[in-house]
Amino acid sequence: MGFTRRELIQFLDGLVELASEENKVKAVLAKEKFLSDFEKTYGYEKEVITEISKLPPHYIAAMPDSVQEEIRQKVIAALTEYGECTPENVDRAMSSKIYDLEDLIDIREYVRKMEAEQRKKAEQKRRGGR
Repeated sequence: MGFTRRELIQFLDGLVELASEENKVKAVLAKEKFLSDFEKTYGYEKEVITEISKLPPHYIAAMPDSVQEEIRQKVIAALTEYGECTPENVDRAMSSKIYDLEDLIDIREYVRKMEAEQRKKAEQKRRGGR
């Protein structure tokens, strides 16, 4: 049985949650080291893992389900228009980064939301780190 990138990160997040409060920092550091080594070994793109807890939201699979469904409908409509609407093409589009769909659908609204969310998380991290 294999894990997708998202499933692997969710699994490791679950393990970190099991750690006692005293060991939580060590668990997070061990998780980050494992993911970093795994990324180097298997050649994942650098932007795959920038957040500790999940894939960055520019991957469609990391977006909320409602947003994913909205994107799926737009992708299906666009692929249908081009005569290329197959389950494989839809699945391929939905497992990519939002930027990869730039030629297929209007991604500006999603990019704005993701950038706002990333700024908010970065600000929360800065406040929490003090």
